[in-house]
Amino acid sequence: MRLLLQSSRRFFRRHPGQLMLALAGMAAGVAVMTGVALMRDVLVDSLDGAATALAGEDSLRISAADGPLDEAIYAELATRAGSPTLLPVLAQTVRHRDRHLELLGVDLFGGGARSGRLPPGLPAELLALPDAVAVSPSTLERLDLEVGDTLPLRHGRREITLTVSALLPEHRGFDDRLLMDIAAAQDRLDRSGELSWIDAPATARDWLNENLPEGLELRSADARRSSAARLTEGMRANLSAMGLISLAVGLFVIFSVLSFLLVQRRRALAMLRAVGVTHGRIALLLLSETAVIAGLGALAGLVLGTVLADALLGLVRDPVASLYDLLPPARVMPTTGLYLALWGLAVGMALISMTGLLREARGIPPGQLLRRSDSQNRDWHPLILALGLLALALAVIGFSDSLPAAFAGLFLGLAGCALLAPVAGLRVLRIFKSIAGRSLVARALALLLAGRRRIGPPLAALGVSLALAAGIAMMVMGFRAAVDDWIDRLLQADSYVTASRGALDPERVARICDLPDIAATTSARRIPLEDGRDLVAYDLHEQAWRGFEWLAGDSQAAWAAFSQGQAVVISEPMARRSGLQVGDTVEINAANETLERPIAAIYRDYASERGSIAIHAPLYRRVFDDPLRDSIGLYYADPPPDRQVLLEALAAISDELRLTAREQVRDTTLAVFDRTFRISWALAALVGLISVIALVSALLALGLERRRDYATLRALGLTPARLYTLVIAQTAGLALAAALVAVPIALAIHLGLSLVVQPRAFGWSLPLSWPLLPAAALLPLAVVCGVLAGLYPAWRIGRRPPARELRGD
Repeated sequence: MRLLLQSSRRFFRRHPGQLMLALAGMAAGVAVMTGVALMRDVLVDSLDGAATALAGEDSLRISAADGPLDEAIYAELATRAGSPTLLPVLAQTVRHRDRHLELLGVDLFGGGARSGRLPPGLPAELLALPDAVAVSPSTLERLDLEVGDTLPLRHGRREITLTVSALLPEHRGFDDRLLMDIAAAQDRLDRSGELSWIDAPATARDWLNENLPEGLELRSADARRSSAARLTEGMRANLSAMGLISLAVGLFVIFSVLSFLLVQRRRALAMLRAVGVTHGRIALLLLSETAVIAGLGALAGLVLGTVLADALLGLVRDPVASLYDLLPPARVMPTTGLYLALWGLAVGMALISMTGLLREARGIPPGQLLRRSDSQNRDWHPLILALGLLALALAVIGFSDSLPAAFAGLFLGLAGCALLAPVAGLRVLRIFKSIAGRSLVARALALLLAGRRRIGPPLAALGVSLALAAGIAMMVMGFRAAVDDWIDRLLQADSYVTASRGALDPERVARICDLPDIAATTSARRIPLEDGRDLVAYDLHEQAWRGFEWLAGDSQAAWAAFSQGQAVVISEPMARRSGLQVGDTVEINAANETLERPIAAIYRDYASERGSIAIHAPLYRRVFDDPLRDSIGLYYADPPPDRQVLLEALAAISDELRLTAREQVRDTTLAVFDRTFRISWALAALVGLISVIALVSALLALGLERRRDYATLRALGLTPARLYTLVIAQTAGLALAAALVAVPIALAIHLGLSLVVQPRAFGWSLPLSWPLLPAAALLPLAVVCGVLAGLYPAWRIGRRPPARELRGD
């Protein structure tokens, strides 16, 4: 065994660059995998962190289903006999510059403070000042502020300025949260008499069940976490897909590097076999080396992944706050168990990837030196296996409509493409060689093709990783185009009126509808149902009805039934998640009756992944006794009213009314989309970065390993300038071949993500489109990287005397 260890040390001492490339490839793959895993978990685990910090792990929450609580409810409960310690809370998302923060107003002098349930050490007297807030030290550092500094905030169109007067204990639940007295918060936010919820100890469940007024909800911490999990299910599923893709890219990089290490050591391994070393000893040596390299690289990847997770979390906090009104923490909290699992997975997958390489090592004859069998008579083996994996992927996706089946099919398809990539890439290189004729470039490609065992693994790694980056980008661009078309069609009104605070009452609605130069109006009211679905009540006319894109059902027949309150229409996500079809009956539970109506049609909707039921507004107001509207659409007469005159008329009705043009609504919707998918773009860029690392690593390894061949050509009269051309032609040719192979794989990945993963994760379908810019960008990117990767080995080989390279110095 000592001989084997000496051989290993000698090899890596003479090839430190190869060792660093192997460690870098492993670290890059594990870093992305770790970053995605940490960020995905934190979306659920700590969305209720503020309540945990204030009221404990097992607190109960009293809230209203349709909006804020009246603080009179708190007074009523707190004064009843046997009342538990209650903590009223007012929560409001605000912005400081471009960062979302949550302002929490709590009763600093009430029962919560007396019972010790508030953080210890808070100077309550200081926080009783009208502008005083307390923040955690880490939040203060992120905001680049100190105690005593002013803190400007924006709430809607309201600007408020507070003063940092105290520090909260360091707790992840207080990340990016501001604590102040509830009375001061109500005043500054103009929410007098309102509460967001009331926290109570878990031991008070029986008392609350007996005394809680009708119409209020009582939810445990587990129920709140489950609700957060349902809200973010689609986003987390999307992150899971990205994590799977990142894992695949990391494995391809690892396999490519390990394959190169084996190819480079064929001669040394053959000599060891010639002096009597058994196959088992050689296998043990290779596995030990792989475990050490993978272990060290994975450790570096865990560190980098933790830093990456914090950066990625910053990208998802804004869309989560905007879409779900939830504020994730500003930092991840990894656990030892998660680190061990990720480290073990990385090392285990690296060892599994050695299976084929060990089989190849067993086939090295004793004493083989430079003779290598690069025959092509076994090309059909990987081809058959690849076709089998692709067929299995289609079968898994076709026989099950679950999201895990989609992920499994995606992974199997990627594995099949990885096996096809070397075969296709070698054929592309042969085409390049035939086009080049008898030039030096043709000679360079011929030398490249002579080492097909060397270039097979990097072709697989580079082709698939480049395809993944382009495929993700194509999916995001196609999705954005679909959302743009959907919102452009849906917005039929010229402008929309909303209230800056609360909903629109009937009096204001009537006065808005009576404004001059308004030809027609529509309205909408959205409320959440107990089962997690949304109920949307529409006052519509036929022009607004034509703004819906109908996926099932007859539009005219559906309009006739809907406008008479005899039927409802549902969104595509609800139809998919509930298995409902046109003609089925849905039940809508109101306070005093259960409404049953048939489904007249199904419409496309990207507004809610939970699913929505659309109901005729007069029927809704009768059943739910709710006359409020969330928004009113204004259809202008001809000629249209002057915008300034209209704004003045709305201000005369109420200073809370806001007028938003159709184009502004569209731009805001697309801005929310762009913020939501910044994480997808970031992951696509990271996958692309890993593919570039794989590309540069593989090409550098190829150039450095063949320097003896290049030295031979120098000794035969090849000038340094022509040697540079030869080396760069090889590296650029290999990169371009990998990019060409990646294009069809990228199209397939785009199809899989758009037509399989998105509908199963979010419930909506995407019209098929082909944004080809990311795929087209692969070709120049690959050529540039190939040329850059060839510069160093060309310079290194050109400056050293050929005799030294031939001697192996």
